[in-house]
Amino acid sequence: MFSQFFGAYLLNEGKVTKEQLAKALDEKKNTRMRLGVLAINDGLMTAEQVEHVNLTQQTVDKLFGDLAVDLGYLKPEDVTALLAKQPSDYLLLGQTLVNTGVLSNSEFESAIKGYKSKYSISDDDISGDQSDKLASLVNEFYHFSTAENAKIYTNYITLLFKGLIRFIGDDFTPLEAYVIKKAAAPRIVSQRICGEYSAYTAIATGADEYSALAKRFAKEAYVNDAEFDDASVGEFLNVCNGLYAVNESNESGVELSLIPQQFTKNSSEDLTKDAFCIPVQFTFGEIEIIVSI
Repeated sequence: MFSQFFGAYLLNEGKVTKEQLAKALDEKKNTRMRLGVLAINDGLMTAEQVEHVNLTQQTVDKLFGDLAVDLGYLKPEDVTALLAKQPSDYLLLGQTLVNTGVLSNSEFESAIKGYKSKYSISDDDISGDQSDKLASLVNEFYHFSTAENAKIYTNYITLLFKGLIRFIGDDFTPLEAYVIKKAAAPRIVSQRICGEYSAYTAIATGADEYSALAKRFAKEAYVNDAEFDDASVGEFLNVCNGLYAVNESNESGVELSLIPQQFTKNSSEDLTKDAFCIPVQFTFGEIEIIVSI
């Protein structure tokens, strides 16, 4: 997630354009080696074991390496050795921008220093899954500290971004949020969370982006069907909200339940409370995450 917010930093500082960043993200993904692929290559895991870990990540909020250890497929020292073979994601993004002539090496170096300084990020933070630091970064980037229920907003968006990276792809950039009173888009899937507190959550986007999101989650590139799109995008939101509800129960003792998803086409939804609209720019287009608590 540090890589995604590094891209947002570059964009907000005027060092890259949306188009340049999207192209770099698209090219970067061709060079990124995932931990599961490295484990297979080293003979430490089978393809079936890797797939098992990937599927388990839909119900457990843990990194691939941590889950593989829990399931007995890898030892902690195996994970450490495999991670040492992976270049930091933000370095891959920066190198791609340098390779394509968008940034010089000195501009990249300056940008890295500025990014770390602005958000008080260390190399240790970037090289690991420092949940507290990630939450702090999300909170500061979106200025949630000034909002009521700031901690809930921070925890929810942090986990949802993890879900985007795991289930959709890491080729996205978070954009500046704004407050809305109505959700309007060609395609909207929404889900309410209820219990000790209530929340409205939604994904809103255009028809083409909605279909692309569905295909990525389902890993079915050639299906063109409206019901398939609704089922896939709805299930992605349901998975993320389910993980959030489990985390709230485990970490805070807060019991929450999920209401079935609602689907809206070429229309709008009036919200009972102001909501944060958080645009996310993927290489296939822009989607909006809407949250009201």
